[in-house]
Amino acid sequence: MSQPIRIEAIRQRGTEAVVKASAEQLAPIAAMLGLASLEALEARYTLSRNGERVKLEGRITTSLHQTCVVTLDPFPVKLDVPVKLDFAPEDEAGAAARRGERDDAEIDIEVLLNEDDPPEPIVDGVIDLGAVTLEFLALALDPYPRKPGVSFEAPAAEAGAESPFAALAKLKRGD
Repeated sequence: MSQPIRIEAIRQRGTEAVVKASAEQLAPIAAMLGLASLEALEARYTLSRNGERVKLEGRITTSLHQTCVVTLDPFPVKLDVPVKLDFAPEDEAGAAARRGERDDAEIDIEVLLNEDDPPEPIVDGVIDLGAVTLEFLALALDPYPRKPGVSFEAPAAEAGAESPFAALAKLKRGD
């Protein structure tokens, strides 16, 4: 689901863009994401440019069916996912990602909680809005979906049931 936009086409005050999956694209996207079905997928973005940098803000709305991990029944899900990203030319984005890298032999990890993520790279002057849409949709999906009202209860242990390790010990002894 590719929908490229050239950064030259983005105005400083903002450019509106809509990404909508066609009927032919819905089934392959559902298969790629492991969904029971995908009925609708639409994203609305506002892109604004400041020199070579681009700011993207918008929302992804979708209607789909996921498979319950407890009952294995498909159930309907509606998602409304906010999206906010910054883009920079490939060399500038790479430099921002590498900041703080050191050539020391020892490994030193520093986690900065209040720092923004580095900008996404703009490759050859193009941003693929379709790829952004699919990435954020995949991140928003529940990896262990449960149908509303369903809970998992472990089976009760049988009275006098033998532990699996005790059974293995008997086999080892030759009982």
